[in-house]
Amino acid sequence: MRTRGIEPGDLVLVNKRGRLFHAKVRSIDRDGKLRLDPLERNVSYREATAREIADHWRHAGRPREEGRQPPEQLDLNEWITA
Repeated sequence: MRTRGIEPGDLVLVNKRGRLFHAKVRSIDRDGKLRLDPLERNVSYREATAREIADHWRHAGRPREEGRQPPEQLDLNEWITA
């Protein structure tokens, strides 16, 4: 897998010597090594290469428009005065 699309905060499935574990990407070095925070307690690996990445999930939230609230949401000021 290529590390081009992987960013800090993303989740990855790592295959280190046949052992699969999930980890959160902390950073990516210039040489392509990923610094990891394993999600399982019994894993001590803290880095992985692109070859060891089995799967990748992007951390992406919903884009929000600042200052806009959904039309069905009541305004607090209108509710208090009513």
